[in-house]
Amino acid sequence: MLKGYDHVTTAFSQSENTDDSRVVDEINMYCDCRYVSPCEPAWRIFKFPIHHREPSVERLSFHLDGNQNVIFSDDDPIDAVVNRPTVKKSMFLKWFEANTEFPKARELTYAEFPLKFMWNQQLKKWEKRQTSAFSIGRIFFVPPGSGEQYYLRLLLNVIKGPTSYENLRKINGHC
Repeated sequence: MLKGYDHVTTAFSQSENTDDSRVVDEINMYCDCRYVSPCEPAWRIFKFPIHHREPSVERLSFHLDGNQNVIFSDDDPIDAVVNRPTVKKSMFLKWFEANTEFPKARELTYAEFPLKFMWNQQLKKWEKRQTSAFSIGRIFFVPPGSGEQYYLRLLLNVIKGPTSYENLRKINGHC
């Protein structure tokens, strides 16, 4: 796996007849260079893969009840923005619906969900994977000082298959 190229930092200086009175430009004396070790050309000659992007990572957004992000222009009327059909179709809200629709979905946490389901951006819904390919789910980071949003993120890593915000807060069927 390629984690970036090898680098070498070199310094150029004169060893004889150095004049201590001249100003030394230390920034221009150093050169950051790429080092090519013997293994890299060998990998390229034999056409071995240098890097790959598998499995893909699905970034999982979430929000508190009624606090989903809405993108709009300054000149859009407020009523039109609020009443858009896509406002109620966030990835997170559609996860609740998928847990209702698919019995197998109830066995997964939100972070595990992309292993068996994929997000269809055009239809704004979760669909069952038809192939053995999978993605890794990563829930957006929230700092501990964010309060309720941070605790919601903690619940999303543990609770399997909730169908609503209220259901997400239940433990053994009790609030």
